Amino acid sequence: MKAQLEEQFQQAGLSDFKWINPCDIVVAHWVRIKCLFGCAEYGNASCPPNTPSVHDCIEFLKEYNQAVLFKLTVNASKDNYPAAWSTKMTEALMGIERQLFLQGYYKVFLLNQTCCSLCPSCEKEKNLCNNKKKSRPSAEAFAIDVYSTARNAGFDLRVINKPETEISRIAVLLIK
Repeated sequence: MKAQLEEQFQQAGLSDFKWINPCDIVVAHWVRIKCLFGCAEYGNASCPPNTPSVHDCIEFLKEYNQAVLFKLTVNASKDNYPAAWSTKMTEALMGIERQLFLQGYYKVFLLNQTCCSLCPSCEKEKNLCNNKKKSRPSAEAFAIDVYSTARNAGFDLRVINKPETEISRIAVLLIK
């Protein structure tokens, strides 16, 4: 099963990934607080407060027995986020989620590598979202400590501290 899925990941251009047990995903309240105080996307339809509570996120993850962390990397300026690249990565990830669903993994769920950016202007309320079918929260919106989770899985993930640098994003695909 894993070999077949890994081939699909590779074909979608998602070649840097690690299989992990969802129990190894680190969820922390501080991540939610960082969303509340410091994230410009706070309040968008797929971001807190429009996501489950930290406790509910922990319970949600317990319903899965496998997860894949995807590390997506691009060289860019930290002050000029590469939106076109990010959109392309989101499309690839959503394509994989859809393929797995059609193969019978009906509980598959993607925690995206970035905040939802499908619309030029977010309606801010999930029930008013123009892309409910495609909109996915980021791992951070689910209170996942992406740095600890990625490092525990063997990924080298660092805080961006230079203007021109390698930017890495982490997506989580939950499978059962």
